[in-house]
Amino acid sequence: MPKQNLIKILIPVIAIVLIVESIILVSKLGKNVVTTNVTTDVVEEVEQVREPVADFVFETETKEMKVGKSYQVNLNLVGSKEVNLDAIETYVKYDSDKVTISKLTASKDLPQTLKAPKVDTNTGLISAIFLWDVGEIYSIVPDQVIQVLSFTVTPKVAGETSISLVEADGTDTSSTLLVESVTSNKLLFLSNKLEISAVK
Repeated sequence: MPKQNLIKILIPVIAIVLIVESIILVSKLGKNVVTTNVTTDVVEEVEQVREPVADFVFETETKEMKVGKSYQVNLNLVGSKEVNLDAIETYVKYDSDKVTISKLTASKDLPQTLKAPKVDTNTGLISAIFLWDVGEIYSIVPDQVIQVLSFTVTPKVAGETSISLVEADGTDTSSTLLVESVTSNKLLFLSNKLEISAVK
């Protein structure tokens, strides 16, 4: 077959192959754009769901406390979204060398505790777990204030100290949790720290 005839045949074949490849490439690009949009939508939905549903707030009359004198402190849960809870686990850390914790009580508005409130003076940890029965619904709503724990703080020495929630950081199994009913998801929350200035 002469070279000229071969070239005449090959040019249209190559052109057709290039056109087909271009069509396939464009269709793949179109599919990638759709997938990216779907992924973005899913991420946005997850971020909306993961907003904090409540704040844990330490409440006391004064942050300036006299050594040897006792002061009542309440740990309150303030709702920011409407949500149904299955359980509340609370772990509060403090410096047992600087303050004494006593008269620890759990809220009467919450169900009987699975783990009775207790103070561990060796580790400086206050703990309590509240668990609802199967089928029992406990709801929190925006701006609702629920007293979770109440205890007395007595400074031992003058100086600065703090009381705060233990939050999940991947290293400690004793961390504060809000658990949603039905899904058993761990819900996000905010918390403050009680800064105490002890004076003589």
